[in-house]
Amino acid sequence: MTSEERRRIADCRIAVVGATEFIDSIKVELQQLGFESIQIISPSDEETIRNIDVIAESVNEGSSCLSKDVIIPIILPFDFVNGAGAIVVMPEDERDMLCKPDLRQWAATYMAGYCAFWNVDGCEWLRDSLSDIRNGVTSNAALKTAAHICARIAANIAVGREVKHFPRFYLCKNLE
Repeated sequence: MTSEERRRIADCRIAVVGATEFIDSIKVELQQLGFESIQIISPSDEETIRNIDVIAESVNEGSSCLSKDVIIPIILPFDFVNGAGAIVVMPEDERDMLCKPDLRQWAATYMAGYCAFWNVDGCEWLRDSLSDIRNGVTSNAALKTAAHICARIAANIAVGREVKHFPRFYLCKNLE
């Protein structure tokens, strides 16, 4: 990483929204990458978003708390029990999916269907996790994997690298 990239990461203002376990995991990952301005916001604190460059929001419990009008990149990491996924929503992307009542389940079904349709290797774990996801099962290892993915995506956004964004996604089996 160049010194200019390190400076851009340090200057990037990121907000984290989600459960305490996610916030703790993502904060550690972000700090390891050099993020200095990490703000923890509550789901009802949309006024704070004006001074933010990127939002990382864990939506394991339901839909996104953010309005569809937010005009900054949003990273949505998901705990998929045996692995993790992430969807990046850029300002110009379609945002209707943010209103899904169970965004975690919708994302898991969407990603599993995509992998099945395109015969993507290595996604069997996600298909096998769908019933656990429907039943609300979570995993600390998946949460940490989601935080890891999310932090790397945030760093790439901060330094101006291209990232996959909706309808594309990131998917990874648990790192632990």
